[in-house]
Amino acid sequence: MTELDDLRAATRDLLTDNAPVRSNLEDNPGIWKRLAVEMGLVALPVEDVPLSWVLTVIEETGRVLLRAPYLPTVVAAAALKAAGDEQHLAGLAEGSVTAALALRGDLDQVPHAANADLLLLAKGDELWVVEELSAEPLETLDLTRPAGKVQVSGGRLVGNAWHARDLEHVAIAAECVGASQRVLELVVEHLLVRTQFGRPLGSFQALRHRVADLTVLLEAARSTTWYAASEPDDFTVVAPLARALASEAFVTISGEAIQLFGGIGFTWEHDAHLYFKRAWTTALAADGKGLKKLAFERSGV
Repeated sequence: MTELDDLRAATRDLLTDNAPVRSNLEDNPGIWKRLAVEMGLVALPVEDVPLSWVLTVIEETGRVLLRAPYLPTVVAAAALKAAGDEQHLAGLAEGSVTAALALRGDLDQVPHAANADLLLLAKGDELWVVEELSAEPLETLDLTRPAGKVQVSGGRLVGNAWHARDLEHVAIAAECVGASQRVLELVVEHLLVRTQFGRPLGSFQALRHRVADLTVLLEAARSTTWYAASEPDDFTVVAPLARALASEAFVTISGEAIQLFGGIGFTWEHDAHLYFKRAWTTALAADGKGLKKLAFERSGV
């Protein structure tokens, strides 16, 4: 096993044991302490490690629909480090400071804003750090990701917003890949044990073809996301494309899963609807066609 495999396994064990999907319907301060203090995973963007390490952890948080603000905090840390702004890096790295992201400039519904210590805000192409913010909690479709309507005061300019946006794009892509992978695993487990006419559902060719098609979507999203992480020269082109493809795959896979689970897929007790809601709120937070257009324009083709 490589170091990356070890990181993935340790993170998966931690989240499976301490932050299963249903636990993320409520705040769980203990998991943040484990992520930040005990394992030091929030510090990864500040340390000299490849982006793939951060995305590996984010993939694993996607599998459990983690409620804690890992994604916005590590994106903020990476963006501020790249911009050369070190004021909050130590706090972000140790987990004593958490962040929220408003990189589209929209403050009406900002994930993780209610408890954030700082906000990365895009004003046009400018990236601002705002320490003085207040957030009114909102009831949203996604029950595992809190959001708030934000009001800000002051702030300071730290650089250009485009790199921060690209970091957010690839981070969200990784989260979608992790969530999609887990949904597909649950579907396959169900089809292998559920029987009809004396046979496992997974033995019916029509259902096997549907799962195969979903696997193709997932692998396309995964390969694009990891290409973005591993090829810095193409990062600005591939990052928005990765988000578009991964978000589309997550919406399709989580929607198909509800059908493949049959009657139980529609119940509150099953986790399928939680993944479906996360998929749609993620998709609605960005314009997929616009992201593909941006990638095309940046490619110079």
